[in-house]
Amino acid sequence: MNIGIAKENRPEEKRVVIRPNELKEIALEHNIFVERSAGAGVGIKDSEYKTIGAKIVSKNKIYSCPLVVRLKEPVEKELKMMKPGSFIMSMMHLGGNPGLRRLLEKYKLIGIPLDKIPDVLGRRKVEALHQTGYLGMEKGFELWGKDPSKCRVKIMGFGNLAYGAIHCAGDKSAKSIKILTIKDFKKMEEHIPGTDILVNAINWPHHLRGKEFIITRGMLKLFKKNAVICDLISNPKGQSPIKTMRPTSLSDISYEVDGIIHTSCWGWPGLDPVNITKRYSLQIAPIIKKIADEGFAEVPKDVQEVMHPPKIKTIKKKS
Repeated sequence: MNIGIAKENRPEEKRVVIRPNELKEIALEHNIFVERSAGAGVGIKDSEYKTIGAKIVSKNKIYSCPLVVRLKEPVEKELKMMKPGSFIMSMMHLGGNPGLRRLLEKYKLIGIPLDKIPDVLGRRKVEALHQTGYLGMEKGFELWGKDPSKCRVKIMGFGNLAYGAIHCAGDKSAKSIKILTIKDFKKMEEHIPGTDILVNAINWPHHLRGKEFIITRGMLKLFKKNAVICDLISNPKGQSPIKTMRPTSLSDISYEVDGIIHTSCWGWPGLDPVNITKRYSLQIAPIIKKIADEGFAEVPKDVQEVMHPPKIKTIKKKS
């Protein structure tokens, strides 16, 4: 099979979806094409990919492959370069990204959302949730800009993201760390006063997005001056449970509303590109190998169940 490894193209995004170490075994049986300078941001030279048998090529060649693998969501100009019936694998977050779902359908492509593939226990197979929480919390302290030991932190949620934030806040010796659960969300006016950093680590239900908010703009006046609101979920604009929150990026990571600092990076793991590249690469390589070895007609069940469009007929391709 011809497999294209695409270069990430968001500003300040340094990661690459897979390293030569993990590609080596796949390259023994399949044709690997890597976009020029794809690994430069994490110190991987093109020559390292060449050593394991990969070919270094242009973007056009990458997107002509029947299977394209990248880390972040593709954009329309990239999807337009692909042949109908081809597969593209990346973090897609399709639940909150109807525009990408429509583009996949428009260009007759099959999306494989890495963020939805489950392991045997139904958890995410490809993830860095704890690391995301830790990195987001760390950025929150940086934006707050004072001695962490004097910081009062409140964290909404108690999943893996929240645990990462708790871990970081503990490492920084925050003055206090309080976990807010669903029973607290209806009385946030009582919890906001005295808070220096508020962290959102809850996955707000899709049916409530854009309709119900836990934090309204009027509540911002209850925060201490220069407090930070750190949203770890980075829902699409208008879908966060925090009314004034919108996604930010690695190149423009925060903004202020009524004197309160807001941050919600779409790609928190990009703050630690080398370690996260290694983690994702180890997780993703077995998925690529299984698809490549078994062919599109025998896509593994865990992958088949999350593909979009879900009912498109797949055929075995020769490449």
